[in-house]
Amino acid sequence: MIRPFRDETERYGHYSLAAESMYDHPFQWGSKRTGPDLARVGGRYSDEWQVQHLTDPRSVVPESIMPSYGFLLNADLDMKDPAGHLAANRDVGVPYSQEMIESASADLRAQVNPDGDTSGLLARYPKAVVANFDGNPQRLTEMDALVAYLQMLGTLVDFSAYDPVENQR
Repeated sequence: MIRPFRDETERYGHYSLAAESMYDHPFQWGSKRTGPDLARVGGRYSDEWQVQHLTDPRSVVPESIMPSYGFLLNADLDMKDPAGHLAANRDVGVPYSQEMIESASADLRAQVNPDGDTSGLLARYPKAVVANFDGNPQRLTEMDALVAYLQMLGTLVDFSAYDPVENQR
């Protein structure tokens, strides 16, 4: 999503870089824009805001046409085989280590438990955000997973070290 207009970069931040989504499967880039660019939404709003927006979008953005995703609060996260998911992604080029694959279930649980031992998780994923994303520590839900994903979007590139002129070559 290259946004060449100054007002868009002022509103949404730096335009998306291909490197930020090189491990996305399926690949998400395209030319059709149907909503706001979420590439820089990570950390912009609180977890509570994200949950409220996903549950009842018009309660926080009155003009929103986004449908409600409140059902995600009641949907337990499918934890049957997170290691298999990471292994499949490794097969298509995502650089997951064997340790990451073996620790997948424990890392999922650690990421949503700020009071637990997160040392292993943070050693494997130094930029991971650890929080009780949906506000319910008793359950690991699809809402936890979606809010965790939204909170990391746009946070993996250090733009203070990014030189756009150097990267045009």
